[in-house]
Amino acid sequence: MEPPLPPFHPKLPSLLEHLKLRIVDAVKWNVLLCVSTDDEKNVPTHVLKFGIDPRKNESLAYETRIMREAFPAIDETAFETLVLPEFLGGKEHDGMRWLLMRYIEGKPLVREWSELTFKDDILGGKGIDENVATLAVDVLRDLRMIDTTRLPDFIRGFDFVQWLDSFKVRSGELVQAGLLEKNAIEAALKIFTSHRPERYEGSVFTNGDFYPRNFIITPDNKVALVDWVGGIDPWDFVAMYAWLLMWNNANWQVRYVTEMKKHFRIDGDEIQVGLLVKAFDMVYRWKDQPEVDIGFARTQLLAYFHHCLDLDYVRQLFG
Repeated sequence: MEPPLPPFHPKLPSLLEHLKLRIVDAVKWNVLLCVSTDDEKNVPTHVLKFGIDPRKNESLAYETRIMREAFPAIDETAFETLVLPEFLGGKEHDGMRWLLMRYIEGKPLVREWSELTFKDDILGGKGIDENVATLAVDVLRDLRMIDTTRLPDFIRGFDFVQWLDSFKVRSGELVQAGLLEKNAIEAALKIFTSHRPERYEGSVFTNGDFYPRNFIITPDNKVALVDWVGGIDPWDFVAMYAWLLMWNNANWQVRYVTEMKKHFRIDGDEIQVGLLVKAFDMVYRWKDQPEVDIGFARTQLLAYFHHCLDLDYVRQLFG
């Protein structure tokens, strides 16, 4: 069971009144399942996201633009598995940024994955059905079909040179914090600089957080992908992020790799860089989190980072 939600923001009642909505459930403190105030049933019809600080407001503003301006440029009829959220509105009210979407009926996996050590039953995707791995690969196939040249210019694109510059700074912080060793950083840099940066230009439009926590499995066995704050990323990075974050479910990972090999060309060098980049990013994201809460997850991603410095190890996993 999820821990109790913190008290809602004092301005939330005003926002709900403005939108003529009432809460029937909460996914997170700022993601609410709602119905119209005149709806007597408690069956969700809307999903409301809101922000109360500059960082969250900026993220919601970007997600709103993606749904309002980018989604219409996508031919959803070509998808076999992927379902995009339906945008209903998004503006600002009394200093709160809000985004409203149509509720998607199905099984949300948001509560079946956690990085928190004390949630042992769902830690690292432990309890997620391995069949979801097949669906994840099907979604990757659909994402690859999106014509990125038709997307608006504001969509973020991955810049490997820029990422590498930030890696040199951030890795120093991790060394200073005792999380990584200089020789590991030097080995990673040697790998990163051995290929042309153009090799890692973005090729697939993604929500930026592609793994089962952001899946909703619909009754017809499709996958609604939510939380669209991403952009155009290298395919290998997107695919490896999902594999890494399912570290506690070996059967899922094996099924995922098996299905990927059926549909995609697997390049060991590119997969290696994807694994190292995404493992490093997650460790850095978790660097200041308390050991008691995040220590196990952080250790797992650090172990992946070290193991994946060896190309033979990567080829054994994905060969």
